[in-house]
Amino acid sequence: MWQVLLLACLLTSCLALRYDAAQVAFNLNENTTATDPAQYWGQWQGHTYNPSPTNWRFPFYTLFLDRFVNGDPSNDDANGTSFEHDPMANQLRHGGDVAGLADSLDYLHGMGIKGIYIAGSALINLPWAFDGYSPVDFTLLDHHFGTIAAWRSAITAIHDRGMYVIMDNTMATMSNLIGFEGYMNASTPFRTTEHKVQWKTDRQYMDFHFGNTYNETCAYPRLWNETGFPVGTDVTSQLKGCYDSDFDQYGDIEAFGVYPDWQRQLAKFASVQDRLREWVPSVRERIQRHSCIMIAQLDIDGYRFDKATQVTVDAQGAFGNYIRECAQKLGKDNFFMPGEITGGNTFGSIYLGRGRQPDMVPETMAEGFAMTDDSDDKYFIRDPGQNALDAAAFHYTIYRSLTRFLGMDGSLSAGFDSPSGWVDAWNDMVRTNDLVNPNPGGPQGFDPRHLYGVTNQDVFRWPAIKNGTAKMLLGLFITTLHMPGIPKLLWGEEQAFYILDNTAGNYVFGRQAMSSATAWQTHGCYSLNTTTYFNFPV
Repeated sequence: MWQVLLLACLLTSCLALRYDAAQVAFNLNENTTATDPAQYWGQWQGHTYNPSPTNWRFPFYTLFLDRFVNGDPSNDDANGTSFEHDPMANQLRHGGDVAGLADSLDYLHGMGIKGIYIAGSALINLPWAFDGYSPVDFTLLDHHFGTIAAWRSAITAIHDRGMYVIMDNTMATMSNLIGFEGYMNASTPFRTTEHKVQWKTDRQYMDFHFGNTYNETCAYPRLWNETGFPVGTDVTSQLKGCYDSDFDQYGDIEAFGVYPDWQRQLAKFASVQDRLREWVPSVRERIQRHSCIMIAQLDIDGYRFDKATQVTVDAQGAFGNYIRECAQKLGKDNFFMPGEITGGNTFGSIYLGRGRQPDMVPETMAEGFAMTDDSDDKYFIRDPGQNALDAAAFHYTIYRSLTRFLGMDGSLSAGFDSPSGWVDAWNDMVRTNDLVNPNPGGPQGFDPRHLYGVTNQDVFRWPAIKNGTAKMLLGLFITTLHMPGIPKLLWGEEQAFYILDNTAGNYVFGRQAMSSATAWQTHGCYSLNTTTYFNFPV
């Protein structure tokens, strides 16, 4: 019965998921009388929450739940469609779920892993969307991964082993249900005066809505350039009015290419992910409450923010303050919130902690090490408590240097970045990054928690190239033993996974399933060209 109800919700108009008894096993909101998202709530009753670790510097393991282990084949086709699970196709769902993760915990624990980062949202996505990065709703778990009870069982087993779990949070991006008028089948040009929009089909979001009435004046957020300084009047003079919408309606910006960061923060992502106006308090408050409910329902230990620097930074700081307070009420007084920072260190520094511009940098490393939340406000952009990101969830600055060090050639740099040498890069981070831990249960003061790795879910696997396994091991030496912070593995690295299964030349990655799968056993040799690397040595 629940398959039918879920499919109906996805394929027809589903105006409000307040409380539905048929979804009780998956709906994080338990308030049966709620008529507004502000009234939503759910909590693990009678449960003693697992406390935060005092120190997060231990080995992490990243995995896509769908691409890990299939522990419950009965949910592989949870929506009852023909485009979800196909054992011969590596672009649809493999079938991995939280039951498979629970079955594999001894394997991870035996390797010395203490932190598990589950990449991709656990929330309901479109039937074929295995990676989970385009949630349709923020309070309903994806049936493909397991029930609330299954999640609680797995997370309890994680905690029983002295391990911790970080969940992905898309924050401002959702699915692809909204289209721009006049561009329903084409990319939409970015326009500061915005576009009118419409629903693409009968599917609609339940707690967020667009509007096509234009307001001549709007309270825009503060915006920064990649130089680390605020945008000038050439930008602010363009941003006057906006539509009465929960969503940004400025048009599309593709995933790759060089575009101003402020435009990325206002545009629909890559034409496929609708962007919420998290800079509007009424919108952000709904996102915050939904995220707090997940902590209370599942006892997770942290959030990793996807495309973090595409969120307006003051909104990310306000969100961080709210979530820390939510977690502390549950006894989690060192809740960890790293985020994806793909640009240069100068722009990333705007997001780390309370933020730091190039004209706010302390003169010496000793001053950087001695920083606390009580340090002079001249070193920070935002007020105390408004800490945005704790760390980089995969340190792309170090990764870019690593690829050059290991012999790769291509587009391997970002503007206004740290020096390429490991020591010089670290010295630069100490001064430019606000790495002060604002949590009462963590080390007071300087607490470097950047996550370093040689591969993640969005880049190629080293064993796919010539001498790649040896290069990967050398890289792991640097990221694990040399750089101060947190070492991170991607699923399959310990087994030298090598298959690349991307379909675009400018986005090379390997997402082979961990458990046996015909789709990857029959996968042919990689022959797709790449525009990222020169003479890619596959």
